[in-house]
Amino acid sequence: MRHLHFYPDQTKIISFHPRVVFTGTLEGGPNWSNGIHSHNFCEIMYITDGSGVCVIEGVEYPVRAGDIIVYNTGVFHEERSAGERLSILFFAADIQIPGMAAGCVVPEDAPPIIQAGSYDETLKTFISVMVSELEQKQAHYKAISTHIAGLFCHYILRLYGVKLENQGHSEICQRAKQYLDNHYREDINLSRIADGVHLSKYHFIHIFKEHTGMTPMKYLLFVRMSAAKELLAREGLPIGEVAAAVGYENALAFSRVFKNSEAISPTEYRKKVLDLRNNQK
Repeated sequence: MRHLHFYPDQTKIISFHPRVVFTGTLEGGPNWSNGIHSHNFCEIMYITDGSGVCVIEGVEYPVRAGDIIVYNTGVFHEERSAGERLSILFFAADIQIPGMAAGCVVPEDAPPIIQAGSYDETLKTFISVMVSELEQKQAHYKAISTHIAGLFCHYILRLYGVKLENQGHSEICQRAKQYLDNHYREDINLSRIADGVHLSKYHFIHIFKEHTGMTPMKYLLFVRMSAAKELLAREGLPIGEVAAAVGYENALAFSRVFKNSEAISPTEYRKKVLDLRNNQK
């Protein structure tokens, strides 16, 4: 008897979970074309039979069985048959791969078409099962199709030689701080930020506080109050405009938060700053 074990190393897994938008099949005759179009999500096609041409951002690429075509979000494209039948399986997904722009599966400067090579049967099986799952909609089909889409994308990354770098907690917190620094004027959704760094909301809050000494919302308050103080130092700018500029719907809500945070009202703070400025002249 020959009994073998194979163990993974202890490197942290970098995962992502695409949201499958649709899957399907394309069967085109000798003179078939589906017209130029684009999507606000990525689309991946697998040529299962025949040959044809893909027009991607105005450039023509010949395609044949075993080719994988990757359309990053916003890319204009068209598929055409080339004198024979062209058979395609495809899926589209919202995806955020760590280190890449949203909606991108391959780097923007990478060629959009690559041969499946030795993974031909594996990837053909994956995408066939995904199409079948969404067509039949049996129990757990969404979870199954989501995991298959993720597997397919991992194989694409392997084919392109793309390695995903581990993101430490400090890097995640730095990205979150930069987001809050740039978007404090907006209505902040912590769940959306946590999704963006691939953590649960509660895990995100925990590591943010661990690395910064405050919760994300406390940090957001600090950023907003700092910006508000700068604006209040400008004589003549109405309190309501200051409130709107730092993310509050009205002057009343802003004044209440400011006083709770700074132990002084916005009006009193402005008077204090202006008095100090005048005394220094």
